[in-house]
Amino acid sequence: MRWLSREISFLLARLVTNFFAVLAVTQLLENGIVLPDRGSDRFWLAVFSLAVALAVLNSYVRPALELVLKPISCLLKLLTFGLSHFVISALVFWAATMLVDDFTIADIGTALLGTVIVAAVGAFGSLAFGGRSTDE
Repeated sequence: MRWLSREISFLLARLVTNFFAVLAVTQLLENGIVLPDRGSDRFWLAVFSLAVALAVLNSYVRPALELVLKPISCLLKLLTFGLSHFVISALVFWAATMLVDDFTIADIGTALLGTVIVAAVGAFGSLAFGGRSTDE
């Protein structure tokens, strides 16, 4: 049961980090995102929903996707100097936005910039909250 406590703590830390990352995305990429009016209940619900979707997809779906694509992505990482990992992250970000009705991205450039912002805020969150613990 100890692993469950660690996993819940990790997901809550991811959720908080992603919430602030999504707020940063909405602020910095205002022109490339269609959202409800700022400050409205629908706006906050969209931001929270996207933070939850990102937390779940980045914690469970992205690692599974990377595992399945490992033979291909290993070669791609060597050939593209790690850009394939960035593309997978952008696809996960785009998939998360597809799950939230009130959060629409205008183009691929906005999705790529959103991925960079989420990664930067996520790195800060990992420093502040710590990463996933594997201690038994």
